[in-house]
Amino acid sequence: MLNRLHGSGFRRSRHTRAKLRVAALSVSMAAALVVAGCSLLPAGKQELEAPLFQPLQENAATVKASRGTIETFLRGSANFVSNQVWTLSYKESGGRLKSINVEIGQQVKAGELLAELETDELEVQISLQRLNMERAQLFYKEAVRAEVDELTMLLREIDLEREQMYLRTLESRLEQARLVAPIAGVVTYVESLKPGDNVYPYQTIAALSDPTSLQLVYRATQPAELIALETGMPVAISYKGNSYTGKVLQAPASVPARTDPAKAMQDATKLIIGLDETPPEAQIGHSADMTITLQRRENAILLPRSAIRSFMGRNYVQVMDGNTRKDADVETGLTSGTDVEIVKGVEEGQQIVLGN
Repeated sequence: MLNRLHGSGFRRSRHTRAKLRVAALSVSMAAALVVAGCSLLPAGKQELEAPLFQPLQENAATVKASRGTIETFLRGSANFVSNQVWTLSYKESGGRLKSINVEIGQQVKAGELLAELETDELEVQISLQRLNMERAQLFYKEAVRAEVDELTMLLREIDLEREQMYLRTLESRLEQARLVAPIAGVVTYVESLKPGDNVYPYQTIAALSDPTSLQLVYRATQPAELIALETGMPVAISYKGNSYTGKVLQAPASVPARTDPAKAMQDATKLIIGLDETPPEAQIGHSADMTITLQRRENAILLPRSAIRSFMGRNYVQVMDGNTRKDADVETGLTSGTDVEIVKGVEEGQQIVLGN
């Protein structure tokens, strides 16, 4: 047994020595190849050195927190409209439309016919009544000439007066069937009707505006745009390269509440502006640029908007402290187009890192 173990151990030792010789031979061959490879380099060429990687130097853009004035504005385009507008309708009764004789934008003179109803039957009645009145006048004149008694004379007077009154009633009805311009102005609305359509009492047929009495109307997209506005606030106006001034005549806060949702929304998004001086070239429908100062803060700490960072409802800035940055929570105030008011969290003179 001992001989067998001894023989087995001898064989393992011999096998191990063989593996070591093979490994040594491999190392020698590798070294020889390296030397041979180096000898193959061109004369005078040296081996390239490995590049050294230097960490990038971060040059953070910063700005100094400073004090200044910040303002917020409402800017937009407003349209010239007339502040004297007449809506024209048939007050007493309606009828069947004969014609509308004007169109939007047309200049009309005072007394000019704008629209009329069909009156063929009424015109016949007026013609007949004029004959009746002439007949009553003849009887009255005959009574005067014949010196009739007092009672007969009184009856002739009553007959004549009755016929005259009825003629005036018919002529008044004819006049009411015609809409005429109460002033010289511009037609700014025409109802979409065609001849033969029924017209109802108090239905607006047309609107006429006085072009010599103008104001501006601004319409916001959302009521929130006008929530801070009040009547009397000054307005800067630019029209055709010239500057003018005005003031707010009507803001949503000054309009009584309405029960009609559509009209309530119109009032909530409408701003009426009066002009201190009307531009001589201004016309109904023209537009002008307007600017209203909403809020103003003086001596406020200001930072560019790009310096404010936000994360999950938190506003903060990065303050440079030597070569390091420190996050600081801030409370912001007014925001303009480029700057933000810092109410709390930053002191004047601190260097603040700008965002990308």
